[in-house]
Amino acid sequence: AEKMLASQKQVKNPSSLGSKSIPSDLENSLLALEIAASLLKKDRMDARQLGMESLCLLTDPTRAGIHTALIASRAVLTGSAQDESCDDEFIPEELGIREAILSLVQFGRLEEDAEYMDEMESDDEESANRHPEEQEHNNLLHNLALAVLANSLNVMENHGTKMAVASGGGSSAASVADTFLSGSKEISSRDLLATLLNSLGSAGQRPHDALLSARCLGSLCEASKDARRRAKEMNAKNVVATALDVGRRTHLKLQTASEKVLTTLEKVDNEQEGVLPT
Repeated sequence: AEKMLASQKQVKNPSSLGSKSIPSDLENSLLALEIAASLLKKDRMDARQLGMESLCLLTDPTRAGIHTALIASRAVLTGSAQDESCDDEFIPEELGIREAILSLVQFGRLEEDAEYMDEMESDDEESANRHPEEQEHNNLLHNLALAVLANSLNVMENHGTKMAVASGGGSSAASVADTFLSGSKEISSRDLLATLLNSLGSAGQRPHDALLSARCLGSLCEASKDARRRAKEMNAKNVVATALDVGRRTHLKLQTASEKVLTTLEKVDNEQEGVLPT
């Protein structure tokens, strides 16, 4: 994936981006994002995996740079890479990246029809027995999607104001988080917080998925007061405490991520009691 993205730096004026003069770094970022999106729409397993691995790179500021990570994370969380604060008509309005990530995180597979996936969910075990290679591949894509989402939410947590202004939907990380959560419910007909908590509850069986889910929860709850309140109503503290115990015994990173979530959830009690967090 890194080689593919690096090779795009030599490409100038791609037709899909239009003829408008734009900075080369922005051009390269958008081109790489479009390539990743197109790979996710292909039928081949290796193409989809490459697309997800590319998104993991693009949403990681330490590997792609903060400018590229902001653009890619905005596409993941808002559905569009369009910067509403600029007149950049060359950017595609919809890339389908948000829908692909939510499909993989919520249902464990890439499908456009969420209702179909929900109906077929009861046949997951039988399907896995019939097509073990496909199930293994879907598990890999699910893990990569969690990594992309965790990266994007981390960018939101640390650069929420820039993302909110560019998205045209507010002025803080809270506005981005709340809009993303409500939008994800409309797209998948499932509560993303509940899905992440379910994944965290399976820390003993799938610790790495639990780690990434904890990171997602930590960023969402840190950014959004409403997310903290809803997580508490879902008995999040007990779920996270169980994951923390698993982390202490077997997985240091899971322990650290779980501790962050618990610390963030404590803000709910402070907010209800009118105590300012220290």
